[in-house]
Amino acid sequence: MMKFFVKGQRIEITEREVIASGQIAFVTLKFTFDCSWKNLHKVVQFSQCDEVYSRVLGVDGLSCLLPSELHPGMVKMSIFGYDSDSDTTIRATTVPVTLHVRPSGFDGESCNVPPTPDLYAQLLAEIKKLLSEVQNGSNGTNGKDGENGLSAYELAVQEGFTGSLADWLESLKGADGKDGTDGVDGKDGADGVNGKDGADGKDGADGKDGLSAYEIALKNGFVGTETEWLESLKGKDGADGNPPEVSGFATTEYVDERLSEILVILENLPTASIVTLFSFGEDVPDKYGSTIFTIYQNGIQDLSSYIRNNKPFCSADSGYALSYNQTDFGWDGQVYTASTTPITVKSGTAIAVTAQSGVTEKGAMYLIPTAGKSDSDTVQNYIYTSITTGNCVELPFYWLYCDTFITGLTACDSAADGEYYLCWVGRSNNSHPVVREVKVMN
Repeated sequence: MMKFFVKGQRIEITEREVIASGQIAFVTLKFTFDCSWKNLHKVVQFSQCDEVYSRVLGVDGLSCLLPSELHPGMVKMSIFGYDSDSDTTIRATTVPVTLHVRPSGFDGESCNVPPTPDLYAQLLAEIKKLLSEVQNGSNGTNGKDGENGLSAYELAVQEGFTGSLADWLESLKGADGKDGTDGVDGKDGADGVNGKDGADGKDGADGKDGLSAYEIALKNGFVGTETEWLESLKGKDGADGNPPEVSGFATTEYVDERLSEILVILENLPTASIVTLFSFGEDVPDKYGSTIFTIYQNGIQDLSSYIRNNKPFCSADSGYALSYNQTDFGWDGQVYTASTTPITVKSGTAIAVTAQSGVTEKGAMYLIPTAGKSDSDTVQNYIYTSITTGNCVELPFYWLYCDTFITGLTACDSAADGEYYLCWVGRSNNSHPVVREVKVMN
C-alpha cells in the first residue's frame, strides 16, 4: 500500500513501497485530503508515455488500485477535483508526483488482469449505483404505525361511565315495557235462548313498549338521527402513521447533487458525446415542434399542434415541458412520445431523462432500428407500427417519485450497436410525469 496526503495543489507521499510490474493491479493507493478538497468529485489520473488512465474516487472515496495497464518505468500521477457549482469544470488539480514501476522478477506469462475501465464507464457505474439505491428505497424511513382508536366502551368510560364492558352493553338495552293490566273479566252472559252460548269477554289492552337504546340516548341529551347515534358508538380511527420522508428520495441532499456533479464531468469529457432530443424552454416550438410527436388512441400529433392549441401537454404556462395530464388524456391515458431524430447506440450508451413523477412505477422506453424504415413510410408511422409489431428493443425504465426534478439514467446494454429512434410512454395516472429533458450519452 502507498499513502498520500493531498494538500492544496500538492501531493505528499507519506508511505511508499516498491512497485513491481507483476503486482501493479494489486497495489492500493490511499489518500488523505485537506478541507480544500471537501465535496469535490475526485478523479486520479495516471500518465505513462502517451497513455492516460483514470480511477474515480467520487466525493467520499479515499482509495483506489493502480491501473493494470502500467508497465515498468516512470508514471506521473495527478488528482483532479470537479465541482458542479463552480464556473469552471476543474476546480483543483495537483502538481504531479512520479511513481517508479520496476520490472518483475517472475519469468513466464504475466497474470491475466482485467483492463482498467475508462473514465466514462466508471462514472456511469457510479450513477447506476446511485439510481439503484433510490429505486430500492434504501434511504427511505418506515412510517410509524398509527395508534388504535378508542372503542365505543372506552369512549363511554372516558365520558364518565363506570362499570364493566358487560355492564355497558347491558346499559344499551332499553328498559322492559310495563306489563299490561289484566282485562276485566267479562260478565257472564245470559243464558242463551234455545241453548246458545253467551258472547266471549274482550281481551285486556296491551302494555306500552319500552324505550329503545336510541330513545334513551335522546332522553339523556343526545342530539342527532339514529344513524348518527349508531355512528357515534364507533371508536375514532387511529391517526395515520407519519409517512416515510421520501421528499425527492432525498435527492436535494444526496442523489440530485451527485448526479449533477457527475453529469458536469460527463458533459466535459472529450470522449463523451451528448445528443439532446428534447429540452424545455422558450425555443421548444422552433427546435422540437416537428421532431417530437405523440401517439395517443391511434392518433399521431406533433408538438406544434399542442402548442398552437395551447394544450397543457406542451405550453408556455409550463415552460414548454411535456406534461402527461388528465385534461388532455383523461385518466390513465398511455401517451407514446417519440423523436424523429436518429441516435447512435453503442457500448456504454445511456438515456438521461430529467423528470418529476407523482409515484414510482415501471415505465416503458423503446429503441426502434432506423434500418427497417422504407422510403415511402413516414418516420412517425414507422415508429408506431414497429412498436405494435414488436420490431423494437424495450429498455428497463422507471418513473421515480420526486417532488423536484431529477435525472435518471437508462442503460442501452440490451440493444445491439446501431442507429435507432427513441420512444417512451407517459401515463396520465398517479404518476402523471412532467419531462424537462431527454438526452442520449455516448
